[in-house]
Amino acid sequence: MEPTASGVLAKTPLAHLVLYCLEKRLRGTLVLRPRASDDPQAADYITLVDGMPAKIRVADPVEHLGRICVELGIIDDATYNESLMKLAGGGLHGQILLASGKIDAAALERGLRAQLARKLGHLFSRPQTTSYEYYDGVDLLGRYGGPEQFPIEPLPIVWAGIRSNPSAVHLDAAVERVVDAPLRLKPAASLDRLDFSRAEREVIARISASPSSPNELIRSGLDARTVRLVVYAMLLLKQIEPAPRVAPKSQAQPRSEAPAAGGDTADLIASLTASLQAAPEPELGARELILSSTPPPAGSSASSPELAARRSEIVERAAVIGKLTYFQVLGLAEGASPDEAKGAYFQLVKRWHPDRLPPELADVRDEVGRVFALIAEAYQTLTDADRRARYVQLLKDGGGTKEDQQAVQRALEAAGAFQKADFFIHKGNFAEAEPLAERAYELDPTEPDHVAVWAWVQANKPERREVGRYDDLLKVVDQALADAPRNERVRYVRGMILKAAGRLGDAMRDFREIAEANPRHVDAVREVRLYTMRHDRERRTKDEGTGSLLGRFMKKK
Repeated sequence: MEPTASGVLAKTPLAHLVLYCLEKRLRGTLVLRPRASDDPQAADYITLVDGMPAKIRVADPVEHLGRICVELGIIDDATYNESLMKLAGGGLHGQILLASGKIDAAALERGLRAQLARKLGHLFSRPQTTSYEYYDGVDLLGRYGGPEQFPIEPLPIVWAGIRSNPSAVHLDAAVERVVDAPLRLKPAASLDRLDFSRAEREVIARISASPSSPNELIRSGLDARTVRLVVYAMLLLKQIEPAPRVAPKSQAQPRSEAPAAGGDTADLIASLTASLQAAPEPELGARELILSSTPPPAGSSASSPELAARRSEIVERAAVIGKLTYFQVLGLAEGASPDEAKGAYFQLVKRWHPDRLPPELADVRDEVGRVFALIAEAYQTLTDADRRARYVQLLKDGGGTKEDQQAVQRALEAAGAFQKADFFIHKGNFAEAEPLAERAYELDPTEPDHVAVWAWVQANKPERREVGRYDDLLKVVDQALADAPRNERVRYVRGMILKAAGRLGDAMRDFREIAEANPRHVDAVREVRLYTMRHDRERRTKDEGTGSLLGRFMKKK
């Protein structure tokens, strides 16, 4: 049997292959072979269902299902050892555990998914000399393992594989082409499921806060290798895009004539991501057409009224989907079973996968991507036992929609940025504190402490102190204090800004109010004491310099 396409990982890394299959929703088998080996037992096999790995057979076993179930807490060691004895007589480990009554179908699925993810991650360690073959529409693992197929979303595993075994040649080629191009996260970017380190999150946070090029990020002090790795992965995962061009103020155009986003940078990234995703090698010739083709979009020949109705449906769905629970996203009643979630997902894929979008509706492709991303997230959550349990509890606690989760995530990120900014302020390092304070204020401007830290950093900028104008900052702080009149941090910052503006009397009112309410507020008490001492000294000096009775008496002394 001739493969539909073939190549070598040195030219098309496994991450590119997996993402290409996912994007094209391929159904077939991907085979990895050691170079110059025809031994089927030495090969790795991946069965794909709608582009997602559903079964994997690795040449060198990664880990037994039973051991994984022990790690996950599904069974104990005694049950594991007992099952191994039975396994010696033949059969499938999962079926033996199921038949013993020690686990149920949901637990078995959880274990099989974890094993599948571990197998896929293991394949990223294959050498670049490994060759690959793709057989479209053919399941070469039909007789391997049990009848179950539990497709897993590969994105988190792909990211882990890129991080641990990046293709240096492809990484360098990708990043060098955009090294000076300002990049931003796509509006529909979904990074929640990717396990980023603190340094990697910092790169993403900087891009999210302000469009930046890789070189700008590196010059700002971020680790160069981390920046390049994250940018490469985000390009490959299609999570970043070119930032809109902004004309200089002197050349600003009327709003209705604003320049379109992207320009040359957009073309560059479009061509780059296309080349990153295009798995088949150039020499495949006609066979490349088979792998690159996709099923004709449903309704692609629809009339204009039908297209208009579909566009309206897409726009309306994208506008409200963030307000829906995962059950509602899949069109299910709350509490629907994992099997029902699975069935609903595969039905929705047919209508909402971006590759099913007619070319005439390309202008709403981002909206379709946002809807489909949430459909996939709902499916993964409701069919995974652990994630489902946490999510159901979240629903009981009054959350559960994507907007709820994003709000929590924003609040956590804002709190983290605030704490870091506060640390640098106490060290007197306002330059380091500024981007963190701005991030905290941007993410949660209703939190009084975030307002206070942001305003204090702004007040201490050299250019601000040279001019000595603080009216705009005072207006922001006044509003925060009106919303939270008992917040000591806001009141103290307002007092310090008033002091910098030369309004000592107004500043003292804030410091005295803090000191009277909380005598342990050392900074406010110190400001009141210093002001009082200074005021008393000035009064004595004035009395001595006048013809007052007290002044004449002091002179005689």
